[in-house]
Amino acid sequence: MDDLLGVGKSADKLIGAVERALGAVYRPYGIRRDADAEAYRLTTLEAAKTDAKVRHTVELARAKADADIVTAEGKQALEARLEARLKHKALQQQQNIERIVEGALAQPQPSPATEDVDQDWLTNFFEQAQSVSGTEMQALWSRVLALEVGVPGTFSPRALDVLRKMTRREANSFQVACKLACSFTREDGRRAILHGALRHSWLSLSETPEINLGEYGLPFLDRMNLAQIGLMYEDGLVLGESSRDDEWSFYFAPTQLVLRARRGGIKLQNYALTPIGQELSVLVAPEEDSAYIETLCTSLSKLFHVHSKNG
Repeated sequence: MDDLLGVGKSADKLIGAVERALGAVYRPYGIRRDADAEAYRLTTLEAAKTDAKVRHTVELARAKADADIVTAEGKQALEARLEARLKHKALQQQQNIERIVEGALAQPQPSPATEDVDQDWLTNFFEQAQSVSGTEMQALWSRVLALEVGVPGTFSPRALDVLRKMTRREANSFQVACKLACSFTREDGRRAILHGALRHSWLSLSETPEINLGEYGLPFLDRMNLAQIGLMYEDGLVLGESSRDDEWSFYFAPTQLVLRARRGGIKLQNYALTPIGQELSVLVAPEEDSAYIETLCTSLSKLFHVHSKNG
């Protein structure tokens, strides 16, 4: 906890250093005073001389003095606006950081590891987190911080980069994908979304009815968007090749699906999460779509003996 609070102080110190580096507003009182003195000197000269050339010089000097004042005031206003904008940005970034840290402190804390969080990781985290202003996305960043402090190495820098670029809509699509995804062991994270099976033989091709994932909140375009940001593989994959009576187990939350092959040579079709997708899937609360699992069981029963159980 002390380390976490130390990070907040470090971020605040950094913001303060940036503000101090902006410099003070330029106030051109000296220019105005010098211009008035010059105008007075030339006016006195005009009273002593009546030459038209001198009068012309006086007018030019006055015009120049007025122009200097206008320029100085314009520069002052410009620099003041610049400082205000940068200060507003810095304050917004600081507010984002503090909200994320507060959210992390409110998270259920995992059992802390003895290993400290990598300082470069923390620096990278706050550099990216400072621009996150949406409440829902801040909650994800809070969860990342809490998990990484508890178990250093949970999230890679590449995962942070993907999370930073993720839109709210993409985050919602990813949450749906995680509800449909299963793991291969109880300890694994979410790995793949099953949507059918097939069996090739030299005489024929047998396939189960393919599941339309769009009916469960994950249409084709959403899958493509998740693939483009590096959370899913774009193309469907096949998993394994069974021998007759082979058993495969897949774990949802909390359903366990046990498949026993009716024949050999069966392959499961799936859309797989990338390693980064697997990393970020721990941010999504364990939850399953029971309607999808029911449809999956019905589909796969063509080629498998299907048994499901809870716990």
